Amino acid sequence: MTRSSLAVVVVILLAVVGTSLYSPCQSQNQAPRPARSRTDETLDMWNEIGNKLVAMAQDFPEDKYDFKLQRDQRTFAQNLLHAAALDYILIRRVSGSNLGPDFGEGDNPSRDVFKTKADVLKFVQEAVADGANVIQQQGDAGLDKTSKFFGNRLAHNSSIWTFAIEHSAEHYGQLVVYYRANNLVPPASRPSQAQQAQQPFAPRVIALKASDGTILKASYFAAAKPGPGVLLLHQGNRTRQSWDGLAGQLAAAGINTLTLDMRGSGESGGKHQKWPREETPVKKIWADDIDAAWKYLTSQPEVNGDVIGLGGSGLLGVDNSVLTARRHSTAVKSLVLLSGETFLPGQQFLRQASQLPGLFVVADEDEDPPTEEVMEWIYGVSSCPGKRFVHYAGKKAPWKGFEDTGTTAAGSHGTDLLKTHPELPGIIADWFVTTLIKTPGHAPAEPLASASILNQIELPGGVAQVTEQLADARHRDLKAQLFPEIVVTIMGYNHMAVGETKLGVEIMKLVVTAYPDSADAYDSLSDAYLADGQKDLARQTAEKALALLDSHAAPASSWSNTDERRKLIRDGAQDNLKQLGAAR
Repeated sequence: MTRSSLAVVVVILLAVVGTSLYSPCQSQNQAPRPARSRTDETLDMWNEIGNKLVAMAQDFPEDKYDFKLQRDQRTFAQNLLHAAALDYILIRRVSGSNLGPDFGEGDNPSRDVFKTKADVLKFVQEAVADGANVIQQQGDAGLDKTSKFFGNRLAHNSSIWTFAIEHSAEHYGQLVVYYRANNLVPPASRPSQAQQAQQPFAPRVIALKASDGTILKASYFAAAKPGPGVLLLHQGNRTRQSWDGLAGQLAAAGINTLTLDMRGSGESGGKHQKWPREETPVKKIWADDIDAAWKYLTSQPEVNGDVIGLGGSGLLGVDNSVLTARRHSTAVKSLVLLSGETFLPGQQFLRQASQLPGLFVVADEDEDPPTEEVMEWIYGVSSCPGKRFVHYAGKKAPWKGFEDTGTTAAGSHGTDLLKTHPELPGIIADWFVTTLIKTPGHAPAEPLASASILNQIELPGGVAQVTEQLADARHRDLKAQLFPEIVVTIMGYNHMAVGETKLGVEIMKLVVTAYPDSADAYDSLSDAYLADGQKDLARQTAEKALALLDSHAAPASSWSNTDERRKLIRDGAQDNLKQLGAAR
């Protein structure tokens, strides 16, 4: 979600629905506390999130300041600069001054202006300090004044400060992901992490007999308890050892993992074969070899043979992973494909496998340059909306040969990426944990993967068509999702903002249909009903949002379950009920 999109949502909430963003409350289970001013409450929240961002700016390695997971995301440094810049824009509007340094137009300062870690850190520190000073100087009276928000709309300063705090909190969450992706622990999480001992997972070397008697070697990384399994297949110029670090990480996460030396590679017997595009006896031999490894993995008593993931790197590993998934389509719940290609049979399977989530990884600097274009193509061929594309941008390398012809490695092909991008093993491990343990066979739908659905929703009759498509998908898979909750919610608010309240209602109803356990979805639908004058339905859906929050049976939404988010939803639903004369 872009920050500008979130800003649109908040403006709409303020201008169309009139929802208050902040209403201090106290749990009935807490002992009475001395009365605190609204200034104190606001200042505490401002400093708490601001200091977390400062701590991250101080702590994160400078050589990773330009790290990001995907092409269309902000880097670590850009997230910090954006959060501080938007803080200053709002501080200036509330204070009526020109506080802070000159960072140019807009809320995305250039790294050309803030070139070093020290520059970024100073900017964030100054924004937090200047904001705190304005809050203190203006006091409670200042919170009740109005200032220009976005689009020259007026809003209470209390709402503007709360938006700034919420905005910083969401970027803090993004930066936590960047920490985890780099196998780092955020400063605020370290006390609990320090108590955890890291246990190495030593593999067990296995000798497998192929159908023709050839001995194949494999390494089995057993998890500490029963769980799913993963089979990892290497590229043509590497061996099973290239997966060792990731395999140990998967075992530590509860996933039993087997790595295989393909015939003629590493410690396996037999002759190394050149890669054939079409179906040939070579591919049949490879399939038999891989199925011998499959049989071993799924026969282990601690492995759930009905929940298996496949990982492949390079031309050899990617095509064989897809074809193995085709042979064992019922049991395979997840794919991870690094820097490779699959041909017509594999492509046809991916087009049909609409419920098989896949993680696709590639780098521009791949020593086999067409790989990036091919991986983007294969990603597009995959019909599952729960797919993800990780792209490492860089300079194109000149083509000098195929992966198994002695081409000099540049660290950007297949499993070599696991070393040159140390955050990648964590990304892959998280992917398999999500798709094999947390929600087997499912990954959250992403905007890029759902682009055609998102476009369809806004066409005449599109909401009804997508509702039918969702119902059809649910007939085949009760957990199927076609689009991200937050993106379509923002879409609904966008239409409400221009007076298209009935379309807004239909879009929000679609979100509730797709995410029936989301309190956020019901709160947004309540806003839409209220804006459209459907008061009884607005009341019912606001009460439903509160009931879901009170039940704690599910997260507040599919994309956020923080205490701050839950409070924002609760405040919104309660404010709707107050407007309707049914305070709860």
